[in-house]
Amino acid sequence: MSASTTAKPTCDLPIAGIIPFSATDWPGRLTVTAFTQGCPLRCVYCHNPSLQEFRPGAHDFAEVLELLDARRGLLDGLVISGGEPTASHGLAEAIAATHDMGFRVGLHTCGYAPNRLAKLFERPDTTPDWIGLDVKGLPQDMPAVAGCTLPVAQASWRSLDLMAASGIELQVRTTLWRGSVLEEHLPELKEKVGGYGQELVVQWARDCDADGHYQGQSAAA
Repeated sequence: MSASTTAKPTCDLPIAGIIPFSATDWPGRLTVTAFTQGCPLRCVYCHNPSLQEFRPGAHDFAEVLELLDARRGLLDGLVISGGEPTASHGLAEAIAATHDMGFRVGLHTCGYAPNRLAKLFERPDTTPDWIGLDVKGLPQDMPAVAGCTLPVAQASWRSLDLMAASGIELQVRTTLWRGSVLEEHLPELKEKVGGYGQELVVQWARDCDADGHYQGQSAAA
């Protein structure tokens, strides 16, 4: 597509918040970061609990595209974060619209919906250029940490299998806090992720109490 666009499509992607300039959401790239509304998990350390409820977003995705268009030459692309972006049916359309404008797309996901990810990978225009996969823990640890069922935990690991086989640029990371079962099982988690040919990036939860519950302000506020 040309360097300028006059008509920007709208997408049914509920956007709760927008960071106009980020140097931290996609390693080595400068991005706009859009946070989607709605997440099926209830991670104890969640920094954005206001994004958990499924409801209409505060922004239209057209605002994201307009911001990207206004900053051509300054930004490398868009990161779609959450919430959980794959929980929104408008994700594929949003990725395609961003690609159509000539921008690369990064995706933050917990991998809870492997079938939806596989559907994205079927078409070049809906395939993310980079994925940051948040592994919440070993399958047996995830229900207590992320408030999910064991089948959902197992599905997230199937997503890692899909991503590793896809050839898409990937970062696998996990979040833990001191004294948690996640810290106790970290060596096993690193080994399991290594089995997919990936190195695990470890993030330490900030502003959490001894049980891992986040005490600070929403990062998407």
